[in-house]
Amino acid sequence: MKWIGFLLVLAGTAGVGFSLVGEYTLRLRVLEQIKTMMHYINDLILYENACLPEAFRKTSVRMEEPFRGFLQKVAEQTEEFNGEDISFLWKNNGQMVRGHMNKKDYEEFLGCMQQTGFMDVKGQSQTIKAYEQHLELLIHKLSEQKEEKCKLYQTVGIMSGLFVCILLL
Repeated sequence: MKWIGFLLVLAGTAGVGFSLVGEYTLRLRVLEQIKTMMHYINDLILYENACLPEAFRKTSVRMEEPFRGFLQKVAEQTEEFNGEDISFLWKNNGQMVRGHMNKKDYEEFLGCMQQTGFMDVKGQSQTIKAYEQHLELLIHKLSEQKEEKCKLYQTVGIMSGLFVCILLL
């Protein structure tokens, strides 16, 4: 019976390590989706001279949930409340994507549209491009660290389980 308990403790702590690996991988995937979304929005603004609501709507077709629904909602509200600050609507609807990001990424995401509603097309593009470049650097940094961090999470999970089992002996 004692050995079954040890195995369960070991499996539980190893599961925590593997769960952290999953969260890390998910964070990378979400950041890549946001970068892609910003790239599409920027291209529509630059090359099709689309206004932000139109760029949001056209980009939403290319995105997966929750970003599809988020962009559609922001576009609808921007057109409905003509003259309302886009960054306010962006932040208001940010709850739709909150569960898919960690706190820091979420705050940066909410702040990326700061002042874009008051700028011309070139200013909007530069603001979005700056956020896109920030995401690119962050993704590159996280990708480089992924292998060693994932190994660390798995090892710490297993080793902590072994440590608890030794303490219980």
